[in-house]
Amino acid sequence: MLSTDLLDLSSAYADDQSAASRLIVTRRGVYDGTYRAIGYLDRVRRDDGDTYEFSYLAASAEQAGFVPIIGFRDVHRRYSSPRLFPSFAERVISAKRPDRPQYLATLDLDSDADAWEILSASGGHREGDPIELISLPRYDGDTGVTSAHFLAHGVRHRGEHTSAHITGLAAGHRLTLLPEPANEHDPRAVQIMDGTMHLGYVPSPLLDYVHSVIECDDHTLTVVRANPPETHSHLRLLLRLEGRCDEYVFDRAEWCPARHDG
Repeated sequence: MLSTDLLDLSSAYADDQSAASRLIVTRRGVYDGTYRAIGYLDRVRRDDGDTYEFSYLAASAEQAGFVPIIGFRDVHRRYSSPRLFPSFAERVISAKRPDRPQYLATLDLDSDADAWEILSASGGHREGDPIELISLPRYDGDTGVTSAHFLAHGVRHRGEHTSAHITGLAAGHRLTLLPEPANEHDPRAVQIMDGTMHLGYVPSPLLDYVHSVIECDDHTLTVVRANPPETHSHLRLLLRLEGRCDEYVFDRAEWCPARHDG
């Protein structure tokens, strides 16, 4: 029986996202540059106010030599706070920044977007920082219907011709997903394509999920926002994937939070 009390089973959690939202906390590898999931950041909405929670994934916490994030040293603790933790809040653009309206527009957000919405859309990316957040895809356990919002990775490596092509993409334009099993870095890699034009890649932490959607052969990938070249490459292409999957991969053991002491 699925339980939402501890938020430890992702499908139950995803079915009730009116009450809770979850971001996957990922970290870029020092040696290979690959982003890997290491924990969850949650916003739980209650009658008496929001609560923010952070937990490591058991698979990460149990790795020999695993280095915790600053401010979250105990890998077996669920951290809880009535406010967004400083280490994540500082990744949200300041309300005092004069370029804030333009920045929110690149994320397809309204001017009154709150810190959680901004963090969810931007991934909290900071130049030279290895941490990035990705919204947990939504999933209906009864119908198998699923959806995900994510930013394309690897755009900055695609060259000026591809950059110009991305600039010309309109919201709602349909793209395609192309698995790249010959990829030497990661045979699970999935290219984001517009016809024969390779625009970027699906973020590594979402690959198993995206493969499960592709296998059902009933999905659409559309442009939410395509930003001009002067935008940071990380924010160039915001996408929405809709489809179905027979299995919600975030129910697998490797996606379970660590057991908590106390």
